[in-house]
Amino acid sequence: MRKRVFQKTQKEHALKIERAKAAAQRRAEAALYIDEISRAQSAYANAAFSNTDDANHDKIVENARLTYQNALKKYGFDEKEFEYRPICPICNDAGSVNGKPCKCIFDEYIANLKKACDIDVRAKFSFADCDLEKVKDETQRKSLATLYAAMQKYVEKFPKSECSTIVFSGGVGTGKTCLASAIARAVVEKGYAAKIMSAYEFNSLMLKIHTSPIAERNALIHDVITADLLLIDDLGTEPMLKNVTVEYLLLVIEERQTKGRAMVITTNLDTDGILFRYGERIYSRLSHKQHSKIIEMNGKDLRINR
Repeated sequence: MRKRVFQKTQKEHALKIERAKAAAQRRAEAALYIDEISRAQSAYANAAFSNTDDANHDKIVENARLTYQNALKKYGFDEKEFEYRPICPICNDAGSVNGKPCKCIFDEYIANLKKACDIDVRAKFSFADCDLEKVKDETQRKSLATLYAAMQKYVEKFPKSECSTIVFSGGVGTGKTCLASAIARAVVEKGYAAKIMSAYEFNSLMLKIHTSPIAERNALIHDVITADLLLIDDLGTEPMLKNVTVEYLLLVIEERQTKGRAMVITTNLDTDGILFRYGERIYSRLSHKQHSKIIEMNGKDLRINR
């Protein structure tokens, strides 16, 4: 996904530069369509490039230049408009500085990446939005503070984290989705791609893949497998489909853990519930000490206990 979005950004950046150059060219051509400006410009050019030893040559050139500039001003033009000026003063529109993407194109890339990841719809909550002072229960507030601090460090190190799979387990309203959202948003703002799905959407996509021709399956599952971060929200709320739900979830977990790609899962299920619903193979991968961590988020419903 990242590569696709960056290539799109580069094309858009190049097109923006070409449009700016073309606009300057059109503005110059529009000015020269006016006879008074065209004559003044020709007179100025002839004076400037004439090979004469006239002692008043410099004065003649200056007068011709002033006549040309006054003609431009009369019709609402400025000579500076005709010369293309780089949009970015840092890289002069090269798009890179010292072999790295310039801020101008990186900012455009992040904006495009957010759109591609649908981040403003699927992950509205950010670390900056977290206001733990509203949490009345002191024990829960301290626990959340510790957890948020740890997840911010996780994002700072991303994608070089010791743990590739994080499962937030807990009751309704304990803040699982908000925290997962904050992680996903922060990861995307660093320039990494996040695929964000509800468990129901994930399950529906896997069913579509299962029933599609083999030649089409790779394209359908590509972003789920290759995104830098996969977020599956509310695991356990999706219907159990034979040969689909467990089998494809296992496939995705195994593939992503093998490649060391991050995954965040939220669920209302406790560890026993995960084991009972999905079986030993999935449970063992979600609780594997080398790759995974199940974090229990206990406490009261934050939506009504503030």
